[in-house]
Amino acid sequence: MKYLNTQISNVIEDEAIVIAELNGQILSGNQQALDLYNYSSIQSFKKHHLRDLMPEDFANLYPDEMTPEHVNFDGYYTHVCRKSNGELFACKLHTHYQSINGRKLLVGHVQKINGEVDIEKIRLKQNIIVLERELKAERNKNQNKALLSSSQQLCQCFPVLSSHDLKICHYIAKQYNSKQISELLNITTDGVYAARKRIRKKLQLKAGDDLTKTLINCIKHC
Repeated sequence: MKYLNTQISNVIEDEAIVIAELNGQILSGNQQALDLYNYSSIQSFKKHHLRDLMPEDFANLYPDEMTPEHVNFDGYYTHVCRKSNGELFACKLHTHYQSINGRKLLVGHVQKINGEVDIEKIRLKQNIIVLERELKAERNKNQNKALLSSSQQLCQCFPVLSSHDLKICHYIAKQYNSKQISELLNITTDGVYAARKRIRKKLQLKAGDDLTKTLINCIKHC
């Protein structure tokens, strides 16, 4: 399938494709999507939101924007979806971002599950997953705010630090160990040790000076 002359990636034969804005507004879909969700035309389909393709209880949990925490990057997950007539059905859903004409859009790959399934059990699990993702998104949002605030303070105290140094300093000041920092920043523990050494040198700390206390004092008093 193509959208705005761009080939949609990783399409499997006969699966439904739904393309939407990150806020959930539907932009397009293939014929399989129209058939699956029971819409007569692409024009009528585009008038709807992704919430309209979900059970009402799940739709109420839909986020204002599909952040990475909400996207099924790593494969197909079992979901319950809703047709235009209100009928519910089970499906396998995979979602990912795709850049099209300079815009970051959400692409959904949907495969209907044929055969007998426990719709209510899937709905319950689906709601639990989305609530867990909302909590994760909120935690990440708060962490980013804290990182920005401490980085601004540290930069005022130590303008020689790079943006990467500031990230590491933020977590050092929060007393994370090197293994935790490496996992958060997706670098090796050796990379963290090297960064600590580099930061100490930039701050002109002596052998007996405590890097963590130096950074904490800066954040407190800057």
